Amino acid sequence: GLIDLSGLWIARRRDRIVGALLTQPLAGSAAAVWAPEVDPSWRRAATAVALVRAALDDLRSRRFKVAQALLDESAPKHGAADLTGGGMPRVTELLYLERGTERPLDVAPGVPALDWASFGTGVEAEFRAVLQATYIDSLDMPELEGIRSLDDILASHRAAGRFVASRWQLGRVRGEPGAAAILLLSEALDRDTWEVAYLGLTPAARGRGLGCAVLAHALELAAAHVPRLELAVDVRNHPANRLYRAVDFTPFDTRAVHLALLR
Repeated sequence: GLIDLSGLWIARRRDRIVGALLTQPLAGSAAAVWAPEVDPSWRRAATAVALVRAALDDLRSRRFKVAQALLDESAPKHGAADLTGGGMPRVTELLYLERGTERPLDVAPGVPALDWASFGTGVEAEFRAVLQATYIDSLDMPELEGIRSLDDILASHRAAGRFVASRWQLGRVRGEPGAAAILLLSEALDRDTWEVAYLGLTPAARGRGLGCAVLAHALELAAAHVPRLELAVDVRNHPANRLYRAVDFTPFDTRAVHLALLR
Protein backbone atom coordinates (compact mmCIF):
# COMPACT_ATOMS: atom_id res chain seq x y z
CA GLY A 1 0.00 0.00 0.00
CA LEU A 2 0.88 3.66 -0.10
CA ILE A 3 2.98 5.19 2.68
CA ASP A 4 1.94 8.59 4.03
CA LEU A 5 5.12 10.67 4.14
CA SER A 6 3.52 13.72 5.78
CA GLY A 7 4.95 12.48 9.09
CA LEU A 8 8.49 12.07 7.75
CA TRP A 9 11.15 13.95 9.70
CA ILE A 10 14.62 14.47 8.25
CA ALA A 11 17.90 15.82 9.60
CA ARG A 12 20.24 17.67 7.24
CA ARG A 13 23.89 18.59 7.37
CA ARG A 14 25.22 20.89 4.67
CA ASP A 15 22.28 20.14 2.37
CA ARG A 16 22.74 16.40 2.78
CA ILE A 17 20.16 14.20 4.50
CA VAL A 18 21.86 12.44 7.41
CA GLY A 19 18.83 11.04 9.24
CA ALA A 20 15.13 10.30 8.96
CA LEU A 21 12.23 9.24 11.17
CA LEU A 22 8.65 8.36 10.21
CA THR A 23 5.49 8.89 12.24
CA GLN A 24 1.97 7.89 11.26
CA PRO A 25 -1.30 9.06 12.81
CA LEU A 26 -3.59 6.30 14.03
CA ALA A 27 -7.25 6.35 14.96
CA GLY A 28 -8.07 7.25 18.54
CA SER A 29 -5.56 10.06 19.24
CA ALA A 30 -2.57 7.74 18.86
CA ALA A 31 0.46 7.73 16.59
CA ALA A 32 2.96 5.12 15.44
CA VAL A 33 6.65 5.99 15.46
CA TRP A 34 9.46 4.14 13.72
CA ALA A 35 12.99 4.16 15.11
CA PRO A 36 15.16 6.75 13.35
CA GLU A 37 17.70 5.85 10.68
CA VAL A 38 20.81 8.03 10.86
CA ASP A 39 24.09 8.11 8.96
CA PRO A 40 26.67 6.65 11.38
CA SER A 41 29.41 8.96 10.18
CA TRP A 42 28.20 12.11 11.94
CA ARG A 43 26.96 12.35 15.54
CA ARG A 44 24.58 9.45 14.95
CA ALA A 45 23.18 9.09 18.50
CA ALA A 46 22.61 12.81 19.09
CA THR A 47 20.91 13.24 15.72
CA ALA A 48 18.66 10.22 16.31
CA VAL A 49 17.57 11.48 19.73
CA ALA A 50 16.88 14.95 18.33
CA LEU A 51 14.66 13.47 15.62
CA VAL A 52 12.60 11.53 18.17
CA ARG A 53 12.19 14.57 20.40
CA ALA A 54 11.16 16.81 17.52
CA ALA A 55 8.58 14.29 16.33
CA LEU A 56 7.11 13.89 19.83
CA ASP A 57 6.94 17.65 20.33
CA ASP A 58 5.03 17.96 17.07
CA LEU A 59 2.59 15.15 17.97
CA ARG A 60 2.02 16.73 21.38
CA SER A 61 1.27 20.13 19.81
CA ARG A 62 -1.30 18.42 17.56
CA ARG A 63 -3.04 16.92 20.61
CA PHE A 64 -2.12 13.31 20.10
CA LYS A 65 -2.25 11.46 23.40
CA VAL A 66 -0.05 8.40 22.84
CA ALA A 67 2.93 7.59 20.64
CA GLN A 68 4.04 3.98 20.31
CA ALA A 69 6.90 2.19 18.59
CA LEU A 70 7.12 -1.58 18.17
CA LEU A 71 10.54 -3.15 17.60
CA ASP A 72 10.90 -6.75 16.48
CA GLU A 73 13.94 -8.94 17.01
CA SER A 74 15.49 -7.84 13.71
CA ALA A 75 15.65 -4.17 14.76
CA PRO A 76 19.14 -2.74 15.36
CA LYS A 77 20.00 -2.44 19.04
CA HIS A 78 20.61 1.29 18.74
CA GLY A 79 16.96 1.75 17.71
CA ALA A 80 15.82 1.03 21.27
CA ALA A 81 18.45 3.37 22.70
CA ASP A 82 17.49 6.14 20.29
CA LEU A 83 13.80 5.90 21.16
CA THR A 84 14.53 5.80 24.89
CA GLY A 85 16.86 8.78 24.70
CA GLY A 86 14.26 10.76 22.78
CA GLY A 87 11.51 10.17 25.34
CA MET A 88 10.04 6.80 24.38
CA PRO A 89 11.24 4.26 26.96
CA ARG A 90 10.70 0.54 26.56
CA VAL A 91 7.77 -0.40 28.79
CA THR A 92 7.12 -4.04 27.95
CA GLU A 93 7.09 -6.71 25.29
CA LEU A 94 4.14 -8.01 23.30
CA LEU A 95 3.92 -11.73 22.62
CA TYR A 96 2.01 -12.73 19.48
CA LEU A 97 0.28 -16.12 19.52
CA GLU A 98 -1.85 -18.16 17.13
CA ARG A 99 -4.10 -21.21 17.15
CA GLY A 100 -5.87 -23.17 14.45
CA THR A 101 -9.64 -22.81 14.37
CA GLU A 102 -10.46 -26.31 13.14
CA ARG A 103 -10.51 -27.80 16.64
CA PRO A 104 -13.14 -26.43 19.07
CA LEU A 105 -12.16 -25.44 22.58
CA ASP A 106 -13.80 -27.33 25.41
CA VAL A 107 -14.93 -25.29 28.41
CA ALA A 108 -14.72 -26.91 31.84
CA PRO A 109 -17.97 -28.00 33.49
CA GLY A 110 -19.21 -25.48 36.02
CA VAL A 111 -18.03 -22.40 34.12
CA PRO A 112 -21.00 -19.98 33.99
CA ALA A 113 -22.76 -19.66 30.64
CA LEU A 114 -22.41 -16.42 28.69
CA ASP A 115 -25.25 -14.94 26.68
CA TRP A 116 -23.79 -13.17 23.64
CA ALA A 117 -25.02 -10.08 21.79
CA SER A 118 -23.44 -8.27 18.84
CA PHE A 119 -22.47 -4.61 18.95
CA GLY A 120 -25.25 -2.32 17.74
CA THR A 121 -27.53 0.51 18.70
CA GLY A 122 -29.63 -1.66 20.98
CA VAL A 123 -26.71 -2.63 23.20
CA GLU A 124 -24.23 0.19 22.56
CA ALA A 125 -24.69 1.90 25.94
CA GLU A 126 -24.24 -1.36 27.83
CA PHE A 127 -21.36 -2.35 25.55
CA ARG A 128 -19.53 0.87 26.35
CA ALA A 129 -20.14 0.50 30.09
CA VAL A 130 -18.87 -3.08 30.13
CA LEU A 131 -15.84 -2.19 28.01
CA GLN A 132 -14.96 0.60 30.43
CA ALA A 133 -15.29 -1.81 33.37
CA THR A 134 -12.94 -4.34 31.77
CA TYR A 135 -10.09 -1.82 32.00
CA ILE A 136 -10.30 -1.71 35.81
CA ASP A 137 -7.00 -3.15 37.14
CA SER A 138 -6.14 -4.46 33.68
CA LEU A 139 -2.73 -6.16 33.38
CA ASP A 140 -2.36 -5.37 29.67
CA MET A 141 -0.51 -2.08 29.17
CA PRO A 142 -1.59 -0.48 32.47
CA GLU A 143 0.40 2.62 31.47
CA LEU A 144 -2.45 3.53 29.12
CA GLU A 145 -5.20 3.46 31.74
CA GLY A 146 -7.10 6.75 31.73
CA ILE A 147 -4.97 8.29 28.98
CA ARG A 148 -7.49 8.01 26.16
CA SER A 149 -11.25 8.41 26.19
CA LEU A 150 -13.60 5.51 25.53
CA ASP A 151 -14.38 7.06 22.14
CA ASP A 152 -10.66 7.05 21.34
CA ILE A 153 -10.38 3.38 22.32
CA LEU A 154 -13.39 2.38 20.22
CA ALA A 155 -12.07 4.35 17.24
CA SER A 156 -8.69 2.62 17.43
CA HIS A 157 -10.27 -0.84 17.56
CA ARG A 158 -12.68 0.00 14.74
CA ALA A 159 -9.74 0.99 12.53
CA ALA A 160 -7.80 -2.22 13.21
CA GLY A 161 -8.31 -4.71 10.39
CA ARG A 162 -11.68 -4.94 8.67
CA PHE A 163 -14.48 -3.86 11.04
CA VAL A 164 -17.68 -5.93 11.08
CA ALA A 165 -20.12 -5.03 13.86
CA SER A 166 -21.29 -8.62 14.38
CA ARG A 167 -17.74 -9.60 15.34
CA TRP A 168 -17.79 -7.24 18.30
CA GLN A 169 -19.43 -9.23 21.06
CA LEU A 170 -20.83 -8.54 24.52
CA GLY A 171 -21.13 -11.57 26.81
CA ARG A 172 -23.28 -11.50 29.94
CA VAL A 173 -23.30 -14.02 32.78
CA ARG A 174 -26.90 -14.97 33.40
CA GLY A 175 -28.30 -13.50 36.59
CA GLU A 176 -25.15 -11.47 37.35
CA PRO A 177 -25.36 -7.94 35.93
CA GLY A 178 -21.82 -7.09 37.04
CA ALA A 179 -20.16 -10.12 35.40
CA ALA A 180 -19.59 -9.64 31.68
CA ALA A 181 -17.07 -9.90 28.87
CA ILE A 182 -16.10 -8.00 25.75
CA LEU A 183 -14.69 -9.72 22.66
CA LEU A 184 -13.51 -7.67 19.67
CA LEU A 185 -12.57 -9.67 16.58
CA SER A 186 -11.14 -8.18 13.40
CA GLU A 187 -10.18 -9.64 10.04
CA ALA A 188 -6.53 -9.19 9.11
CA LEU A 189 -6.09 -7.28 5.85
CA ASP A 190 -2.90 -9.01 4.71
CA ARG A 191 -3.35 -12.68 5.65
CA ASP A 192 -5.99 -15.35 6.09
CA THR A 193 -6.64 -14.94 9.79
CA TRP A 194 -8.80 -13.19 12.34
CA GLU A 195 -7.34 -11.32 15.28
CA VAL A 196 -8.56 -11.01 18.84
CA ALA A 197 -8.17 -7.24 18.95
CA TYR A 198 -9.42 -7.18 22.55
CA LEU A 199 -10.64 -9.62 25.17
CA GLY A 200 -11.67 -8.18 28.51
CA LEU A 201 -13.54 -9.34 31.60
CA THR A 202 -15.15 -7.18 34.25
CA PRO A 203 -13.69 -7.68 37.74
CA ALA A 204 -16.69 -9.81 38.80
CA ALA A 205 -16.08 -12.18 35.88
CA ARG A 206 -12.40 -12.85 36.51
CA GLY A 207 -10.91 -16.00 37.97
CA ARG A 208 -13.92 -18.15 37.05
CA GLY A 209 -12.86 -19.80 33.79
CA LEU A 210 -14.72 -17.27 31.67
CA GLY A 211 -11.62 -16.28 29.72
CA CYS A 212 -11.60 -19.81 28.30
CA ALA A 213 -15.31 -19.50 27.49
CA VAL A 214 -14.70 -16.25 25.59
CA LEU A 215 -11.88 -17.84 23.57
CA ALA A 216 -14.11 -20.81 22.77
CA HIS A 217 -16.69 -18.37 21.42
CA ALA A 218 -14.03 -16.55 19.38
CA LEU A 219 -12.83 -19.81 17.82
CA GLU A 220 -16.40 -20.81 17.03
CA LEU A 221 -17.07 -17.51 15.25
CA ALA A 222 -13.79 -17.62 13.32
CA ALA A 223 -13.87 -21.29 12.28
CA ALA A 224 -16.30 -20.76 9.40
CA HIS A 225 -14.13 -18.03 7.89
CA VAL A 226 -10.41 -18.50 8.56
CA PRO A 227 -7.98 -21.29 9.51
CA ARG A 228 -6.22 -19.32 12.27
CA LEU A 229 -6.93 -16.99 15.16
CA GLU A 230 -4.20 -14.64 16.39
CA LEU A 231 -3.78 -12.39 19.41
CA ALA A 232 -1.16 -10.33 21.22
CA VAL A 233 -0.60 -10.12 24.96
CA ASP A 234 1.55 -8.05 27.30
CA VAL A 235 4.18 -10.44 28.71
CA ARG A 236 3.49 -9.00 32.18
CA ASN A 237 -0.08 -10.29 32.05
CA HIS A 238 0.70 -13.69 33.55
CA PRO A 239 -2.92 -14.92 33.96
CA ALA A 240 -3.66 -14.26 30.28
CA ASN A 241 -0.40 -15.86 29.18
CA ARG A 242 -1.15 -18.98 31.19
CA LEU A 243 -4.65 -19.17 29.72
CA TYR A 244 -3.48 -18.84 26.11
CA ARG A 245 -0.78 -21.48 26.52
CA ALA A 246 -3.22 -23.83 28.28
CA VAL A 247 -5.62 -23.75 25.32
CA ASP A 248 -2.87 -24.35 22.74
CA PHE A 249 -2.08 -20.90 21.44
CA THR A 250 1.56 -20.95 20.29
CA PRO A 251 3.95 -17.97 20.03
CA PHE A 252 5.14 -16.80 16.62
CA ASP A 253 6.56 -13.31 17.23
CA THR A 254 7.60 -10.82 19.91
CA ARG A 255 7.95 -7.05 19.79
CA ALA A 256 9.30 -4.55 22.28
CA VAL A 257 6.94 -1.68 23.08
CA HIS A 258 8.31 1.86 23.42
CA LEU A 259 5.77 4.37 24.66
CA ALA A 260 5.37 8.11 25.13
CA LEU A 261 2.34 9.63 26.86
CA LEU A 262 1.83 13.03 25.27
CA ARG A 263 0.05 14.90 28.04
